[in-house]
Amino acid sequence: MNIEIKNYTLQEIELLIIRFEKQEFSKVEWTHEAHLVVAVWYSKKYNEEAALNLVRDFITRHNESVGTPNTDVEGYHETITRLWLMIVQRFLNQHSSLSVADACNKFINSATGKSNYPLTYYSEEVLFSVKARHQWVAPDKKAWEG
Repeated sequence: MNIEIKNYTLQEIELLIIRFEKQEFSKVEWTHEAHLVVAVWYSKKYNEEAALNLVRDFITRHNESVGTPNTDVEGYHETITRLWLMIVQRFLNQHSSLSVADACNKFINSATGKSNYPLTYYSEEVLFSVKARHQWVAPDKKAWEG
């Protein structure tokens, strides 16, 4: 099995963030990996509350810019966004000396960076509920140890 390891340069990360903030991503470009780069960038640059507020605003605006409505069944998801920011913050606390680029690359290529990692803490039923989409819902499978 051949697994591709992605290694972003600082310039690639900065360009990704600029394009994200200007809503210049297409739906196809807004990948799980791009979400993680955003989470690391904002978590590294801002406190937890400011990072959440900025990411929430930019994701919502991105969705609107590409025609994805933010509804009960698609678009912005509060619990997933908060959880990823919490996971990233825990990672950054453990690896505080890493540069933004090194943190992005190490996190993306780690087990905790995998797209299914939130299911460690949540059942699909709870995580993908309408309530979890609109507000923070605590994990139902495993307590958060952040």
